[in-house]
Amino acid sequence: MNVSSSRRKILFFTPYATRTGSEMLIYYILKYLDRSKFEAGLVCFAHGELLNDLPADIPVFMAPGKFSLTDKIAFHLGFHPTTRAIKKISTAFKADLWYINTIMLADVVKIASELQIPVISHIHELSAMYSQISSKDFETVLTSSNLHIGCSDIVCQCLEESGSTHVKRLYPFVDLNEIHPDPEKVKQIRQEWGAGPDDFVWIMSGTTSERKGFDLLPEIALQIPEGSKIHLVWVGHSSDDGLVYWTKRRCAKLTNVKVHLIGAKKADYYSYMDAADGFMLTSRQEPFGMVLVEAAWLGKPIVSFASGGPSEFITPELGTVVPNLDISLFVSSMIAWNNKLTTFNKDLSRRKAQEFSVENGVAQWQKIIEQF
Repeated sequence: MNVSSSRRKILFFTPYATRTGSEMLIYYILKYLDRSKFEAGLVCFAHGELLNDLPADIPVFMAPGKFSLTDKIAFHLGFHPTTRAIKKISTAFKADLWYINTIMLADVVKIASELQIPVISHIHELSAMYSQISSKDFETVLTSSNLHIGCSDIVCQCLEESGSTHVKRLYPFVDLNEIHPDPEKVKQIRQEWGAGPDDFVWIMSGTTSERKGFDLLPEIALQIPEGSKIHLVWVGHSSDDGLVYWTKRRCAKLTNVKVHLIGAKKADYYSYMDAADGFMLTSRQEPFGMVLVEAAWLGKPIVSFASGGPSEFITPELGTVVPNLDISLFVSSMIAWNNKLTTFNKDLSRRKAQEFSVENGVAQWQKIIEQF
């Protein structure tokens, strides 16, 4: 589908504008897209932190995610606040196409269909998230989008199995130029952890959710032999729920390894990542995992469950992919990398990460859009 225009006007939609992988990808696109070919605007449903970092030439439109009393009254009178806001934004921006981020915005797809505006839906989710939306909404995203972009082969496969006939793959990408660990901060962090020169630190980055395998942390720790000098670190937002409470209580009782639950670390994130010796991806299901690219760029061997997308990134030189939820093999693979860290090829690891640079990723994205 080709739209005749000197510059394609694209209206992007994303839920929260937070630093999750799917929303960082939209941020990178908006930051680096070719202004001579594209004009972009962004619709968001919450005042997330990424909005503060957007380029000044990107207009931001807010649609109600939480409703005021007035909105609720309007809804009961038959005027849906979100629909009304989006239609108003559409009139103001007059986009050639809408670019909808994640599978969770089916209502936006419906509005685009009603207004006869072409839609690209960028899907970052696997089956664990499908249960979070109704079958009707899932069908809407599949049948009313003109193109689906999947973030990995496994995601594209799921979309095709669900009935999509127009699917393209675009792997996530990372601005490698922003990854600047502070060597002095790295030393300080290891001292804070009590990690000596012979200790091995494994780190995981993600929200403390079941899908990310946060509750597996004590299971992994319990299978690490006494005296292994291993530290387990989890960096990322900590949810206030029973699963997290239970897992933290279990971790507090461990004696054979040191577990560090350090929360989100925006300012010094890459220093914390670099303070580790290896990266462990504990996800039960992972569409791809942008953090894999970060870990590879920092030269960390990776151990991951075969949870989806990681199998498309990790090679035997970069790490080990373990059958899903085989915790014993996961631990033995970690220990094996402890013993061969000196042979790990960091240059090869960085070359792999370079394939997923923001420069390569935005170029591939623009090619897809130009062919649409």
